[in-house]
Amino acid sequence: MPKLNVLLVDDNPQFLKAARDTVAALACVAGVACASSATEALTQIADAKPDLVLTDIMMPGMSGFVLMRKLREGDAPPRVIAVTLHEGPEYRAAVRRSGGEGMISKREFSMVAPDLIAAMAGTANAS
Repeated sequence: MPKLNVLLVDDNPQFLKAARDTVAALACVAGVACASSATEALTQIADAKPDLVLTDIMMPGMSGFVLMRKLREGDAPPRVIAVTLHEGPEYRAAVRRSGGEGMISKREFSMVAPDLIAAMAGTANAS
């Protein structure tokens, strides 16, 4: 079974811890790195070598939209999913324009993320 390295990016420490606990428990995940800002995420990319980045879109400083665009500039960019409280169609469109593959609501993260990550890893069940 292929295993993914995941980088979580969020400025909310409570959400970041809960998301890390959820993702780290998945059988299809090899490792989880965390960053509390988009700038920190960019500095971790070389070491973390994520296959998948789950990023908030509204953060102080650099937004998740800018992060997604910067990640796409790399030679082998990771797959990117936005994780946000902003669920409107205009945000979904902005995520796609920025290079994200999709969006997960923070409200539903623990219910939706395991199956999505498993599907991205090519497995039937993540837990």
